[in-house]
Amino acid sequence: MNPETRTVEANGLAFECLEIGDGDRLALCLHGFPDDAGSMVPLGSRLADAGYTAVAPFMRGYAPTESAPDGDYSAGALGADAVALAAAYDEREGFEGAVLVGHDWGAVAGYVAALQSPETFDRMATLAVPPRFDALLPRHPRQVLRSWYIWLFQARRMAERAVRWQDFALIEFLWGTWSPSWDYPGERIESVKATFSEGETVENALGYYRQIVGPSVRGLLTGGSVPRVDRQPHIRVPTLILAGTEDGAIGPELFERADEAFDARCRVVRVNGAGHFLHQERPDVVGEEVVSFLGEANGDGDDDTDDGSGETSDGGDEDGSTGEGGNESRGDDG
Repeated sequence: MNPETRTVEANGLAFECLEIGDGDRLALCLHGFPDDAGSMVPLGSRLADAGYTAVAPFMRGYAPTESAPDGDYSAGALGADAVALAAAYDEREGFEGAVLVGHDWGAVAGYVAALQSPETFDRMATLAVPPRFDALLPRHPRQVLRSWYIWLFQARRMAERAVRWQDFALIEFLWGTWSPSWDYPGERIESVKATFSEGETVENALGYYRQIVGPSVRGLLTGGSVPRVDRQPHIRVPTLILAGTEDGAIGPELFERADEAFDARCRVVRVNGAGHFLHQERPDVVGEEVVSFLGEANGDGDDDTDDGSGETSDGGDEDGSTGEGGNESRGDDG
């Protein structure tokens, strides 16, 4: 299904959005790094087939969406963008409801949007990043090492040069490292490189990482205090969290107690054989899980009402509990 392109004003910025389908419910699909809106189109097409209008914006600062005039690429700004985009589309189309799907930084935007405006989205599905990542990071030494790129990105000018070096070789390296079993399509990564070649996309994308280094991480680096995870605010939007078992960017231990971030239903599913870009690597498995969970808000899905469940998908007929939190795994051969 080929998307249409529309420019939408929201939260003081002009967002370039890819639109798929014409359903009566909105599915806002937010991409991550290093990526662009095009990577959300296959999942958006599945959502469109399920009765949604799927909208995949180029995130704040990712050309052709405008740069933030005040340089704000904080998680708070990303969450406000999501809320404002949903409101702008609802004002124009009068949708019957809205859901959010976010990958990587899109997941961060979703968590923050749910805290800022819990009434905006009926349900969420987030991919590859757990809630409270910035607060969890200092508590997991192995993750501090996995997140080496965050520390690299703090070095102004050097980081920009590193990203652009040899036709964005770092982007290819990150894709290959974060999803080690994925033979990614050449045309997809070339499209992402083209996005990063436009305007100030590189500088803006690095700004996300420079503004996430907040009190928790500064406490780690300076020997100061680190805020307690259990004192973070709780999310009140039912959420499906999907993570690949081969993710080279985010370790599985960060998802083990994800349900503690919620005062609503949270289901954690691990997708076997998938890495960080699981929605592109295993589109059928991820699409099935996302469509089913989001559809429960409208009586269209299988409403298994377990709270804090976590499962592992092997793509067969059985789901198995795999330890504390009941991590569920999904995967298949396709």
